[in-house]
Amino acid sequence: MTQTFEGKIAIVTGGAGGISKEAALCIAERGAASIVIADLNPEKAAAAAGDIQTRTGVRSVAIATDVSDPASIEALFAETTQTFGTLHILINGAGVLPTTPLDDLDAEQWDWCMNINLRGAHLCCREAIRIMRAQKYGRIVNISSMAYRTGAISAAVSYAASKGGLSSATRTYAKLTAGDGITVNAVCPGVIATDMTRDQNYSAEGIPMGRLGEPRDIATVIAFLASDDSRYMTGCSLDVNGGVYMS
Repeated sequence: MTQTFEGKIAIVTGGAGGISKEAALCIAERGAASIVIADLNPEKAAAAAGDIQTRTGVRSVAIATDVSDPASIEALFAETTQTFGTLHILINGAGVLPTTPLDDLDAEQWDWCMNINLRGAHLCCREAIRIMRAQKYGRIVNISSMAYRTGAISAAVSYAASKGGLSSATRTYAKLTAGDGITVNAVCPGVIATDMTRDQNYSAEGIPMGRLGEPRDIATVIAFLASDDSRYMTGCSLDVNGGVYMS
């Protein structure tokens, strides 16, 4: 295994559960110095950080963060740099999966999804890039979705649009930072069995591999993109969906 994260500080938004927590655990298992679990739910964030630290021995802290609130995002990065001195890895995993029918998808519902899934990710990228440019090193991984490629199935139009915007923004961040030692990539999961999808009645029908994805299936790809193994990749959106969509 060549993926190592010795000395690296990582922020994982939405890190209290699902894909994001598994990604944080995966990076910790591979030698990160410290993990910051940033999540809206402070109790779950603290539990996730404690679990990761117990299982890996890697210092893990929880910072309550609302990515729909710009001030909360600024506070997250300020506290991280004050505590650890710098930041090397950002995983943008905080998000929502609305299922609002088209006829009910009003401006308020649209903005709620966009402010979390897209604007929040942008503001996190902006704060991270400021730190990473100064040290000429950084890895950013945005969690997009297969819906960016195919359109949403049972999720709302706003969800597909937010993830399409995130993958498009990923390419732009990558172009703007390619000369600064920073890579910015995205991963586009298919249907993954998490708390977020549990009540959506997804099935494995139509998935060539014959099963729903598991958080670890995505976490290992995120770890690759966050490592120096992917140092010549930037602006990519990698499809991880069991064969549903192939490009």
